[in-house]
Amino acid sequence: MKQARTSRISEPDVVVEAVAPGKVILFGEHAINRGQPALSASVGLRAHCRVTLRRATGCFFQSGTIQQAVSQESVVALTGEVEKFRTHNDFESIRNLAQSDYFAAAKYILGSAFDESLPKGLTVEWESEIPPSSGLGSGGAAFTAMITAMDAFLPEPATLEQRAAWAHLGDVIAHGGIASALDTQTSLLGGIIQFEGQGLADTVPCSPGLLLVIGHSGIVASTREVNTGVRLWLEEKPAYRMAYFRAIGALSRAALPLLRTGNWDELGRLLTLNQVVLEKIGVSCAESNQLIEAALSAGALGAKVSGSGGGGIIIALVTGNSKEPVVKAIEAAGGTVLVPEIAVPGATVVSRG
Repeated sequence: MKQARTSRISEPDVVVEAVAPGKVILFGEHAINRGQPALSASVGLRAHCRVTLRRATGCFFQSGTIQQAVSQESVVALTGEVEKFRTHNDFESIRNLAQSDYFAAAKYILGSAFDESLPKGLTVEWESEIPPSSGLGSGGAAFTAMITAMDAFLPEPATLEQRAAWAHLGDVIAHGGIASALDTQTSLLGGIIQFEGQGLADTVPCSPGLLLVIGHSGIVASTREVNTGVRLWLEEKPAYRMAYFRAIGALSRAALPLLRTGNWDELGRLLTLNQVVLEKIGVSCAESNQLIEAALSAGALGAKVSGSGGGGIIIALVTGNSKEPVVKAIEAAGGTVLVPEIAVPGATVVSRG
């Protein structure tokens, strides 16, 4: 057993609250897991996490109406179990764990970050403005907010790279064993980022005027199931089907200078081309396609599924003149519209006391 180190905060009843934004993927979903770059933007919908050091022993988790109390030892044990699953690429066991234990991902983050130094009494509570299972990165934002708040309780301050790595562990479990760090890095860093799959993402400068309308299809799809379906689809004909993911990577690279210069017409064309490839991969659905067609017919410069797909959200690139017609068209097609601020700041501590 490793020797436990003492938390920097030892007095009980200290509460640290942090917030982290959700995200939309501009280019690169699923391709990012196959060695291709992706572009994403933070959005003004946020997850809040409060971490409290308590006098009582044990770890208590709450998200909405879901609650769970466990011992410190069980968190450490779960972490070791997950490490074995990951070493053997036992994705089925990871999926089963995530399905049976709502807080498994959070426990894995805590166990990995603290190890034997995990405080004896800890409460972790979440509230979120981000619709779950929508493609807006609700889980990634929740994990990023948690690691941002709990940094105050670590024996030593965590580097940005450490916080990024720990937040990503949550998505690995939540998504069934395979997940890029795109969601959590967008939430952590904020703004618009380009992520190559390793290390920290690069922040992308963007010309003023990037306007996105988000349409929610109302279809809830499990990221774990969609990711598994894509993996199995690729395994059937890997040499042939990898070309689709390389095409998405090419679109992501081509979009970079367009964001810098504000060439929205061409950026919109690339978004729609990305959607064509996502349909080939099989991650779009009739409801999402209907919203995309409505947006384009109303004057959107481009539109696509954003996130893992199978439902969830679409994004439409609009101008000041086309924004309202596109909003009305998406609503008329059965979608729920969100128009949050784009490229907001990343995760931050908002209170401590």
